[in-house]
Parts: sequence; C-alpha cells; structure tokens
Amino acid sequence: MQRVTSRRGFTLIELLVVIAIIAILIGLLLPAVQKVRDAAARLKCQNNLKQFGLALHNYEGTYGKLPRSRPLDLTGRPMSWTTVVLDYVEQGNLSRLYDKSIRWNMGTNVVTGQQVIPIFVCPSAPSPPRRPAAGTGSAVDGQIMGPLDYIVMHRLRHRFYTANGLINPGGTIDHDGALSPTQETAIVGITDGSSNTIMIMEDAARPNWFVLGRDQGTILPRPEGFGWSDPDGGAGSMDGTDQLTGAINGSSGTGRCIMNCNNDSEPYSFHSGGMNVCMADGSVRFISTSISAATFAALLTARAGDLPGANY
Repeated sequence: MQRVTSRRGFTLIELLVVIAIIAILIGLLLPAVQKVRDAAARLKCQNNLKQFGLALHNYEGTYGKLPRSRPLDLTGRPMSWTTVVLDYVEQGNLSRLYDKSIRWNMGTNVVTGQQVIPIFVCPSAPSPPRRPAAGTGSAVDGQIMGPLDYIVMHRLRHRFYTANGLINPGGTIDHDGALSPTQETAIVGITDGSSNTIMIMEDAARPNWFVLGRDQGTILPRPEGFGWSDPDGGAGSMDGTDQLTGAINGSSGTGRCIMNCNNDSEPYSFHSGGMNVCMADGSVRFISTSISAATFAALLTARAGDLPGANY
C-alpha cells in the first residue's frame, strides 16, 4: 500500500510575519548603511582638501610664496587659484591646455574649463553636471563648466563683526585670509599662525543655488561660481547670512549664520553637522555648525592678531 505524504506550505499569516521581520531588519540596516556612506563621502572630501593643501605648499616651495586667491594671467586679468596648482594635483596636461594669455571665459579656455576634475568635487554635493552658465556676456554662457565645491575665503568683512556683536581687531577694516586677493603671501606672513588660519573651505553645489538646504532651481543670482576656472568660483569674501531667510548680509546686520544658509560665496556643505576645511599648515579639520562667530572670525583671518582658542 502506497503512503501518501502531504507537504504543508506557509500560511498567509506566516508569510506576512516573515515579510514584516524583513522590513524591520531593512529599517534597522538602512541608517547604518547611510552613516557608512556619509562617513566615506566626508573622508573623500577631506582627502580632496588635503591634496589642495599639499599642492599649495608645493607651489609655495617652488615660488617662495602662496599664490593670490585670484592670480593674474599674462594680461593682468584675474584667474582662479586652481589654474596655478593644476601641475601639483596631477593635472599637468590640463595646465598646458589652459591659455594664460586670454580670459577664463573666452576661446579655448572655455573647453578646458569644462573638464570635470574629481578632486574638485565633493562626493556629498550634487553630482555633475551642474546648471549651465548664464549672464556673463561671454563664451561660457550656455556651457556647463567643470564644478568646484571648494573656495578660498580671501576676506572677512567688517559687517560680519558688526552683525555678530564682535569687536573688529582692525577697527572697521576688512581682513584678508590666508590667500590674499591683492598679493602673494609667504607662510611666515600668516602671523596668526598657519595652524590657526583656514586656507580653503567648502562652498558646494555651485553654480546651482542652495538656500537653507533647498535647491532654488536656478543658478546663483549674481551670477558667478561657474566652476574651477572661474575666478569668482574659486574665491570670495565672507559676509555671513540671515538665519531665517538665507539672505547675504548687507547693511542690515543680519549675518549671524556662518554656514549652510546660502552657497552664494558663503560656507556651504552637504555633510551632517558641519564642513571640512584645509588650514594654512596643510592639515584638514571638520568645523561644526555650532562654531561661534568669534572663533570662526579668528580662524578665517590671517593677520588680525586674534586666536581661536582650543575648542572648535
């Protein structure tokens, strides 16, 4: 007599329980995966800044001084500081293609400036391509330029001190940063100390315009910041921004926001809790969003005679 055996399958309830358990496990795993991805992106961004620091120090070793934040081309017009360090970031071929006898936004420099250089892009920022240039009245209009997510903040405005209720060590003057817009700088000329002075910081996603974490759907309003070859994309002045509206500090005295309120030549990062910076001694640090205005001002100025203190 043949014995008949029956196979019992999963009931609907058992299947739902298994699916629920899997969903819970995925929910527990995703935050951990995201943290790992964020940490990796932050580390890659720090490495980019480290490469910039080494490049600028190698430049200083060759010429005896750090370059201007906007070096002059062969006709006396401003270039981006990135153009003079291409040779020091393994971009010698691109350096030879860049024509220093014409402006950054004319002729063959337009094509050269469209090249995407990986170390110029923070992995936490929106990926290339970015929005095309417009409003310059030059050959770059309508072109998508190679992005730059980092900036030399070459000047701290007096209005930043006023808005934050700080005493300006220089009275009412604006203070230069580690790289000056008007002259080359010797390392020993950074009298506040190279380990106490920020040289490069994040200002990510440009020329796409971000305010208070939201993409405005257009390019920066001035317009500027069109990429690594744009002099105004590589350097700017620190004003501070309004914490509620993200408006750039003018004469209204509302510039108490230090970072992540407006990426229009103000510090802006897509990392959680702060931004990466490269100090003038070449070291890389993470600056918290909770940093005080006084400490940030001390870190940004190169010859103001102020000290940031130990905790930041």
